[in-house]
Amino acid sequence: MMSRLRIILVLAFVGGAVAAAQAAGSAGQPPPAKNPEGRGEGTEKARGATEAQGDAGTTAPASGDASVTAENTRASGDGGAANQAAPASGGAVSEPPQPKTETEPEHARESALLLPGGIRIGGLFDASYERVGMDGGLTSGKNAFRNYHHFLFLSRQGNDIPVGFNAEVIGQYFYELTARLWRKGPFRLSARAGKILVPFGPDPLFHKNYGGLSAIDQKLLPVVWSSFGVGLRAAASLRGFSLADDLYLVQGFDLSARNSTLEMQNDLQAYDGARVAVGDRVSLSRGPVTLWYSLYWNPMRFGRSLLMQAVDLAIWRPAWPVLNRLALGVGLLRALVSTDSSYGTPQAIPDAGAYYHFADYLWLRCYATSWLYLQARSGLLTFNNHKGLSYDSERASPADGSHHNLALVADYAGATFSLGYYWNFEKVGESPNDFLRFMVMYGF
Repeated sequence: MMSRLRIILVLAFVGGAVAAAQAAGSAGQPPPAKNPEGRGEGTEKARGATEAQGDAGTTAPASGDASVTAENTRASGDGGAANQAAPASGGAVSEPPQPKTETEPEHARESALLLPGGIRIGGLFDASYERVGMDGGLTSGKNAFRNYHHFLFLSRQGNDIPVGFNAEVIGQYFYELTARLWRKGPFRLSARAGKILVPFGPDPLFHKNYGGLSAIDQKLLPVVWSSFGVGLRAAASLRGFSLADDLYLVQGFDLSARNSTLEMQNDLQAYDGARVAVGDRVSLSRGPVTLWYSLYWNPMRFGRSLLMQAVDLAIWRPAWPVLNRLALGVGLLRALVSTDSSYGTPQAIPDAGAYYHFADYLWLRCYATSWLYLQARSGLLTFNNHKGLSYDSERASPADGSHHNLALVADYAGATFSLGYYWNFEKVGESPNDFLRFMVMYGF
């Protein structure tokens, strides 16, 4: 186990050394603000600075006045390819791009399909070859061909459109009305309603990295966390700082049975009447650094409630020699489920006490060129803990473990090619579930 983990660290170090060596020849020259090859996901191509022109100065694909499209979907998760969007920016580019219109979607400038009336269409599709069930040996496992992304995005936004909409029309993952409520100087207020993407964790919202697992590999939160509800976003930019607050009310989680453990990927439904959750996310950014704090509270059946908190930090290619080749993200999440109403009584059910789920992550990306990078990602994921801050060894199960990934990604003119290996180490009952994935993805 440890030998395989050392392989990850060694390869990540080698990748960083290669990037640093290539950067040395151009020390003091930050990456270009725009790439003539076309805008791709998670590459230099001024993604961070472009998205920073949104409400908060942070990447805000679901801010209520910016649609979630192929661009921020591809940037948010890797579909297995370990991609993470640039959080905020300015630090990685020599000249900031022109600001977007107030309600302009992220793909508006380069969408291949721009229709009359401010209507825009975008899409994201992929095909993957995988070698699954591997035990560390390259000849182990079996072949699999899979598809994870088949999205079609439709939006209507613009400065002359006070009320617009965003939707994913194939899987209907989200569909929301958006409205500009107020704007004065650097201050903005907007709202959205419908089936909205829940603003919890870092932007973009389509995928998370908690537990070291991103996109379709995520095991803690819903792969695409959207829910019926309303959201209000306030944002301001002052003296080089960008601040935003996302307040929302949505349908929350509930327990399927009194003796069941909360499974957030399956329990986002109403078993006995819908539960209303309230949440808030605050983001602060300056230059290449963005910090998020997320809070979510959800009453559930049987006297229990869910209190979930997360802190995330991202640094996107500072404008310094060598460091302008690097991007980094780190975060942690703790979801506390309170005691059952029978706790402390003679009729108390087994495991009536409080418990928590925990996940963290760290990813580091090294750019060789504006379109080619190597990324390493790692994280811990544990469930149903009673003691400790992150892990309760007395309640360990095969669901608890650490996850590590190393991926090489090339991004050109809307097409993304990624090759990654994924190590999964269980705390109890180690199983041969590592896998290799080669993905080809195209978004517009």
